[in-house]
Amino acid sequence: MSVLETFDHTTTRRLHAERYPELGTGPVSVTPFIAPEFLALECEHIFSKMWLMVGRIDALPTAGDYFVRVIECLNKSIIIARGQDGVVRGFHNVCRHRGTRVAAGAGNCKYFTCRFHGWVYDTAGRIKSIPDESQFHALDKQKLNLAPIHTDVWNGFVFVNFAEQPRETLREQLAEIGEKLAQFPTQSMVVSGRWGATLKANWKLFLDAFQEGYHVDTVHSGTVGGYFTGRRNPSCRPSHLALYQRNRAASFSYDPDFTPHRSELFSIKSDAALTQGAQAEQKKLPGTNPDNDPYYSFDINVIFPNWLFDTSAGFYFVHELWPIDATTTRWESSLYFAPPTRASQMIAQEQTITLLRDAFREDVATSESSQAGLNAGVLKEIHFADSEITCRHFYQVVTQLVQNGGP
Repeated sequence: MSVLETFDHTTTRRLHAERYPELGTGPVSVTPFIAPEFLALECEHIFSKMWLMVGRIDALPTAGDYFVRVIECLNKSIIIARGQDGVVRGFHNVCRHRGTRVAAGAGNCKYFTCRFHGWVYDTAGRIKSIPDESQFHALDKQKLNLAPIHTDVWNGFVFVNFAEQPRETLREQLAEIGEKLAQFPTQSMVVSGRWGATLKANWKLFLDAFQEGYHVDTVHSGTVGGYFTGRRNPSCRPSHLALYQRNRAASFSYDPDFTPHRSELFSIKSDAALTQGAQAEQKKLPGTNPDNDPYYSFDINVIFPNWLFDTSAGFYFVHELWPIDATTTRWESSLYFAPPTRASQMIAQEQTITLLRDAFREDVATSESSQAGLNAGVLKEIHFADSEITCRHFYQVVTQLVQNGGP
């Protein structure tokens, strides 16, 4: 039974605080959102020690395919490549001669060649050629392969871990939310939209914008706000919420009394809309709509530390939040649909792509404004509403890991 069915969403009871009293209810310090010293501890104890999602396996369909990712907060560039043996591996993008990067962008190749002195590595990271090798002194070529990174794959997502020996396996880190979403059919969907920006906001502050609904009625009043608010749920409280050890999940319903635009009605009929209507149960996919809410729209799945895997009845989208410094974040987002089989589905998908694009732009602008306010130094603490308990949980998980030195 969903929260919406169990409780009146106009109640003044603080239902989530009652369910999770260990999280407390008091204000929290602004320091983690503004202090370079705190980000340094996050990089040392979280990003350096935990599994990080860096891309989709779909980007590496054939032997020799590769892509390069930059992790700014760790000063690292990495290569993810499918070797000639079909195995996906990760390497530091650092030539073992003088440190020059050996790859950029994405593509397909048999070898990575350093543009400085021509050292050559294969797609399994092994050193293959050293020009004028006889002039070096006692080279141990077994130690000159590209430095490896722990790499694993879950449901088509590629993860890396920079620890010398990870303290947890990827499955252990994903825990309950990994089990919940393991069967969601990502392999049947393809990327249909991509967005991104470098914005002046702390990575956690921006992530918070994607894990609560309290802002929807105001920030998104001109785009998607009407879908999720209305008389039945005016403040867009989640219809389902689950807090795990580090991860969290929430579901949101749409307003059945809302009258969509003609184009949105067309989208609903074509099974690819942001609001799925009565088709939600008919099209239920593994890991979605946990309470079988008849007004279900989509699920937010926040997977620690820095990405969201948000699922629906007909699509999913991903947010990645990469800190650059304490108040700057690189954001990347991708939206996936099943390939359309008719023109009406294609048009319906474009409708959802446009709605999400415009909503994300609103989130970017609001988050930068919030960060500017915190940077002014007027506030020493902030307050989370009961419906923002996902933000409170995230705050507590980060601070505890920083204080405890990691997982």
